[in-house]
Amino acid sequence: MGAVQLTGVRKFFGAQEVIKGIDLTVADGELVVFVGPSGCGKSTLLRMIAGLEDVDFGAVEIAGVDVTELAPAKRGVAMVFQNYALYPHMSAYDNLAYGLRRAGLPRAEVDARVQETAALLQITELLPRRPKAMSGGQRQRVAIGRAIVRKPDVFLFDEPLSNLDAALRVEMRSQIARLHHDLAATMIFVTHDQVEAMTLADRIVVLNAGRVEQVGTPREVYHRPANLFVAGFIGSPAMNLLPATAEGGALTLAWGSRVPWPRPLPQGPVTLGLRPDRLSLVPPEAAIASGAVSLVEHLGDESILHVRLDGRVSLTLKLGGDVATRLGDTVHVGCDLTGACLFGADGRNLAE
Repeated sequence: MGAVQLTGVRKFFGAQEVIKGIDLTVADGELVVFVGPSGCGKSTLLRMIAGLEDVDFGAVEIAGVDVTELAPAKRGVAMVFQNYALYPHMSAYDNLAYGLRRAGLPRAEVDARVQETAALLQITELLPRRPKAMSGGQRQRVAIGRAIVRKPDVFLFDEPLSNLDAALRVEMRSQIARLHHDLAATMIFVTHDQVEAMTLADRIVVLNAGRVEQVGTPREVYHRPANLFVAGFIGSPAMNLLPATAEGGALTLAWGSRVPWPRPLPQGPVTLGLRPDRLSLVPPEAAIASGAVSLVEHLGDESILHVRLDGRVSLTLKLGGDVATRLGDTVHVGCDLTGACLFGADGRNLAE
């Protein structure tokens, strides 16, 4: 397997710069997930690593070798696509064996690799079938097997689970996590699904408009977001971001409530970040805000409550179990500052 090193990587489509000078190291055996909104450049960056997009400036190294100018087939990578990309006229066996045969491997070695990979993915019984006779999850496992059988230095996944239903996504997430553990492989995984990112990644790379906003473990990007963009993007429901003014050891929120702050404060405009599970319904005298319920989402063991304070500010609360509150009710909201974030006027986390 091999590490991946990106140095000053940039990409233009015409006059539009879409990847803006990215420096990144993916360690040998690490599973790194690229996340970000649509159009942020995550799939383009993955394709640049694969050699499917040219690198206009900068360098890509894989396993210590500069591969910036190498063809995709010579980079030691294997890619799994969103649309499976299986040959429809071939059986699963032949789909797995095709690349090995093209490489000139002996028939016995081709068969041994195919059988080994099929056993690893528990798809041996699928080997005689063509793709049209498989479910979506089975096709995706064959597509993953086609990457594994090549024994590449690096596995690249471009939103491979987005075409699957919810139950299959959960199953395939666990399959990929198990494969990463069993193969000790270097993997880079692109997704827009935060659950996939949080559950699979050793580290997450948060991308925005062609730039890296933060690199860290799932816990780091969730609990210590580097800036307002990461705070608002990571987490479902998203973090509550409340405009405030820091003065005299406390925060004055936009609607006038004052919240004592336990750490030293820079004076001036700030943004208070509170996760939805840090807010609760309280008596009026303990509240930092009061407003009308605009939406209640009952999710079984928890409920998501949306509270409108005025035309500009709303709060999202994550509460345990069912709540009796109904649409339009006036409620009073309190906060627990444990794990709260504070962002300066420049949007950076003041704890960083």
